[in-house]
Amino acid sequence: MSRWPVSEWNVRGIQDTDWDAAAEVWTAAHPHDPFSGPELRHQTAQQTTWGYRHTALVAEAEGGATSGSTVVGLGLLSQNPGMYHPQRFGLELAVCPERQGQGVGAALWEALEVQLRDWHALSVRTLAREDHPLAPHFLTRRGFTRGKRYFTSAVNLSQASDAAPFDEGPFLPTEARLTALGVRVRSLAEVRESGTPDLPRRLHALMSDVRRDVPRSEPATPLTFEVFDEAVLNDSCLLPEAYLIAEAPGGDWIGQSTLFRSEASADLLTGLTGVTRDWRGQGVATLLKLHVLRVAQALAAQTGGEVFLRTDNASDNAPMLAINDRFGFVRDPASVSWVLAFETSERLCC
Repeated sequence: MSRWPVSEWNVRGIQDTDWDAAAEVWTAAHPHDPFSGPELRHQTAQQTTWGYRHTALVAEAEGGATSGSTVVGLGLLSQNPGMYHPQRFGLELAVCPERQGQGVGAALWEALEVQLRDWHALSVRTLAREDHPLAPHFLTRRGFTRGKRYFTSAVNLSQASDAAPFDEGPFLPTEARLTALGVRVRSLAEVRESGTPDLPRRLHALMSDVRRDVPRSEPATPLTFEVFDEAVLNDSCLLPEAYLIAEAPGGDWIGQSTLFRSEASADLLTGLTGVTRDWRGQGVATLLKLHVLRVAQALAAQTGGEVFLRTDNASDNAPMLAINDRFGFVRDPASVSWVLAFETSERLCC
């Protein structure tokens, strides 16, 4: 285990009793990407299950948990199964908003950088909003460089909101045309109930097909069935009635879209929406988005209060951004993928 540098903040490995507090810090710092303690713990445990290198650190005021200290920062290193390389890592940092700018993030990064160098990392990558008052400068000072931009977009589903109600009218001709061709949309809940043979494998094959051309900051790697089954189909946040599949005449599956909901928020989060190559440009993604919004509105009505449907896309994914714009999604300021490449002399795998 690495020896982490000492600072005015106590940086240590996360303990079983820290997960709820760590999730609160994360959600306060990243309100559009909420997590509960159990969800954050499970996501980190998956890294162990898959055999990936990872670490989770918290920062607290000096004195330690026995003196009543509170967690004020969280730092995570992980590896992405969809862009896997044994020496490339993802970084996530979160600091309580009231503690930002006081050196908490610096203390966490100092400890995480030691770990990355011990692992002989080639690079580490993180996301940060362009309009964050501190993050771009923080990363630039530490040698990170800007890469691909991403947009998080949201539509307000709340019936009591001032937002204009969703108007299906412009999209009904597309739905009618595809219905006439024999295309239909079914939910995961429906296909499970109908007893579809070899369902998990078919869903994995569809996901593997549609994700091939998704713009991303690193080259895509195949998503194993084991990872797909655990991280998608058995994700506690997945909504089976909102995992939608587009089916062509003859029964071939040609597209998908998924929704998730953290127990930490009423908002709905979009997973991967994609269409197989042979069916692109024919309105299938629009049809899926139409059905997603119908399901999302029904879920929001059950919840009550203000509910948003959120999605994110790379800035060069023009077709999907255009579809979201047509459905009334409003873009947040862009996030940037920042990367730090380590020196060539350090690129030696142990």
